[in-house]
Amino acid sequence: MGTEDDDYGKKVHESISKLIEGESARTNHSKQSNVTICMVPDTLRNLNPTAYTPRITSIGPLHKEDQHLKAMEEHKVTYMYRLFCRTVESTKKDIEQITYNCVQAVLGLLTRARACYAPSFTNYENFKFAEMMVIDGCFILELLYRFEYGIGEGDPIFDNILVIHDVKHDLLLLENQMPFFILEILFSITVKRILKSISLTDLVFYFFKDMNIINNSDLTTIEGSVEHCHILGLLQSCYRPRATKRGRVPNISYSATEIAGAGVTFKAHKDEDSLLAVKFKQSSLVPGSGSLVVRETCFRIPVLCIKDSTPSFLRNLIAYEQCYPLSRHYVTSFAFLMDRLIDTKDDVSLLVRSKVLQHNLGAIEDVTNLFNNICNGVVLRDFYYSEEWTKLDEYCNRFWPSILISLRRLFRSTTWKTLTVIAAVILFVLTLLQTIYTVK
Repeated sequence: MGTEDDDYGKKVHESISKLIEGESARTNHSKQSNVTICMVPDTLRNLNPTAYTPRITSIGPLHKEDQHLKAMEEHKVTYMYRLFCRTVESTKKDIEQITYNCVQAVLGLLTRARACYAPSFTNYENFKFAEMMVIDGCFILELLYRFEYGIGEGDPIFDNILVIHDVKHDLLLLENQMPFFILEILFSITVKRILKSISLTDLVFYFFKDMNIINNSDLTTIEGSVEHCHILGLLQSCYRPRATKRGRVPNISYSATEIAGAGVTFKAHKDEDSLLAVKFKQSSLVPGSGSLVVRETCFRIPVLCIKDSTPSFLRNLIAYEQCYPLSRHYVTSFAFLMDRLIDTKDDVSLLVRSKVLQHNLGAIEDVTNLFNNICNGVVLRDFYYSEEWTKLDEYCNRFWPSILISLRRLFRSTTWKTLTVIAAVILFVLTLLQTIYTVK
């Protein structure tokens, strides 16, 4: 028996040793913290596949071989050529020189660039991978330049409003990103020679300004010294909440209608330093009707603007925060907050009337479904609104607010037949009391 166990042990040892040897020999072995561009996990993708899939163009290796995206490859080369001509005199020698400069710059960063992608998608030879980085990077830079200066006449992308809309959509997909440091080095060789006073982030913010989920606010990042992973990562940094304290996700949920029914007013909030700043505040006594004074309790939320591009943008921001271990859960926290506030279409209607929510999705049910489903399959590591939610919870647990919330929940879950009976009983009691009072 012992000999047989020894044989099995030897076979297991040899098998595991081979696996370890193969793993250590992998040339594309990269640290998980370096991987910033990967396929969206199936737990998220299966809920809404189109939100993560390129429509018209591929950037980087993940969708490079998708046949329905091949038509844009020719336009990419045209854009790269126009960028080179814009940067230097249009002589063959000058074009060759700037091409050489771009290629050499990318080759110097190739190992670092490969490490940004999931290993299974970097099986390209060095020259093909470098070529991809140069062409895709220059395409993006020329696109940003043309948008900045309104150069679109006769352009196959800007002449078609549907095409430019799809290109914007594609450039915000997690699976369709390229390392930001590649864009920066190409920018310094090309666009920076023309536009001395404009940064790459300025061009990116201007190009995607209409994709901003917060109304009447400019995209800007307060993380100026941070090295951004890619365009999606740069935009994610714009949505950093003001709160620095983080906590656990609350177990208790209060819908917007419940909160309003408990005496809380929703108001639009704008913070120049934080697009997603949220504030729950009970102010001092303020004048009311007549000679009365009341204490105003407000829940201030940034004006959220839901457009047809918003669902995909939000989902990819959340996917990035879920997949990149070093990212902060800024957008995920806000999505969880909105999911807590929006339970039914009545909650959406209330937030719209309060001017803290705008949408053009059509039916109110579409907005309701968006926030009811967007956090499915999502894990929230740190909740950035725990401090404000704790204040709200403490308020809602006071005597009268808790009574009002309980009654609203009772009425919402009770059938109309039961409500009719309750109303009849209340009417009977009131009539009885009135009769007794009259007799006396």
